[in-house]
Amino acid sequence: MSEPFTDSTEAVTDRPLNIPEYFLLLCLDDEKGKLLLDGPTVGMGIAGAALVELARRGRLEVTRSTVRSIEHPRQVFAADPTPPVWAHSTELEWPLEQVWDIIRAFTRHRDAEQWINRFSRQTLRDAVAASLVKRGVVEEDESTVLWIFHRTRYRERDEHFEHELRDRIRGVLMEDQPADDITWPLISLMRTTRLLHRLFPDVDKAHIRAAAVTPVGSPATELSMSEALLATENAVAEALTATTGGASALD
Repeated sequence: MSEPFTDSTEAVTDRPLNIPEYFLLLCLDDEKGKLLLDGPTVGMGIAGAALVELARRGRLEVTRSTVRSIEHPRQVFAADPTPPVWAHSTELEWPLEQVWDIIRAFTRHRDAEQWINRFSRQTLRDAVAASLVKRGVVEEDESTVLWIFHRTRYRERDEHFEHELRDRIRGVLMEDQPADDITWPLISLMRTTRLLHRLFPDVDKAHIRAAAVTPVGSPATELSMSEALLATENAVAEALTATTGGASALD
């Protein structure tokens, strides 16, 4: 089922990129603007990234069996001695707010993997791409191939965001720098989707696994973020198994 994500009314600000935006940016070829992975895998990665970001912001509690929306993130961070800046904010940028609204409005229990499969359609990917376009990070390039097939690509316009992020990730994987609540989930998502070895082919597998499975961030949200990342890994593995007819392994 595709979600009817509406156009963004969010004002352009200098806010940091969120995890779905960062993940999609990493999935784009810098010069050609096309995806480095197949569309369904990118879709599941972005869906998982959205759940992880909402958990990081204290708006979702994710367990092995269910996902619960949280109205007031200050409740989540009440016991945190150094709460993040968004602990007292109820604002979410688009399209995260729409993802959260859909989960909040759903009356039956649904686990994270089910939500990831639901949100993995192209509509969320397009909404995240539109957000990057509005921020001026990428520019949209539409064309028609063989006078029939419509093609949309997103070419990098502002290289600062991706270069800075890649330097941070490289520092974690190759220079023993500490991860944070952005680099840790992104390394996990890239490992799950097989993107990491395309971008960082020389990194030792042991270092990748350690960085991917070691939670970093607020103690109040680490568990929910970990569960959302595990659900993404399971969803991608099941999709790959269904496609190839065999088991898959990350390492």
